[in-house]
Amino acid sequence: MGFNARYRMWNRENWQGYAPTIHAMQQRSWSLTLTCRSCRLEIAADAERIIRQRGRDWSPWGRTAKCPRVGCAGRMTMSAYAPGPGIRVEV
Repeated sequence: MGFNARYRMWNRENWQGYAPTIHAMQQRSWSLTLTCRSCRLEIAADAERIIRQRGRDWSPWGRTAKCPRVGCAGRMTMSAYAPGPGIRVEV
């Protein structure tokens, strides 16, 4: 769809209200990526798998996870690409 200027001024709280759960992100077709703050490993996250493991009401906002790379003690953060608005959001 491309960039929509009305979302340019949205902050993190606005995005969290727009898609508060992993199910809402999946319903809006968001592409999810996990990135390690230390080693910069990037992994595509599967929303369906997360829903099976954590439930559809689980919220990834403000959470981190241990990096799966051998020898890395870093933490993974999630980002999402919202295709409707055409914005990348730090979850």
